[in-house]
Amino acid sequence: MNQVVKRVIIPEREMHEGIHKIAVNLIWTCPVCGSERGQVKEVLSYDGSRRLHVNGWVNECGHVDKYSAVRREARMNGLN
Repeated sequence: MNQVVKRVIIPEREMHEGIHKIAVNLIWTCPVCGSERGQVKEVLSYDGSRRLHVNGWVNECGHVDKYSAVRREARMNGLN
């Protein structure tokens, strides 16, 4: 079975200052239950002082992909 990989833009760090973003490749399944992740759309990330246009998605399974967990996953999945 081939795994679907998608490239998304996310905040590089929690306090991104409105400019720090990165592109990462992810296996497009929920890391909790293995269901397909949601459809990618442009969203705003707000760090308390600045906004940043990045990608976001809502998983139909209900599990939430926090950017901190996505950054960790991207470091460990061997695709980046």
